[in-house]
Amino acid sequence: MDVQLERSEIIKRLKKVDDESLITAFKDLLDNALDSDELLEASIDRGCAQSEKNEVRPHKEVMAELKEHLSYSKSRFYPR
Repeated sequence: MDVQLERSEIIKRLKKVDDESLITAFKDLLDNALDSDELLEASIDRGCAQSEKNEVRPHKEVMAELKEHLSYSKSRFYPR
């Protein structure tokens, strides 16, 4: 895929769009994509820092806690 060519084609097509909701949706898509990359990178950095400080928990422990939490939540909404 030629990214420059694809970008150019998208820009040409976007210039012809008069639908405000479509423009807003496209803008939101781009904004969220950029934000999510930054948020993901920050989250990974926090995780690496925690790992370096040995602030970690075993996978089995976390999964058991989640299972307990989810079964409690489910029982509140779907009583037997």
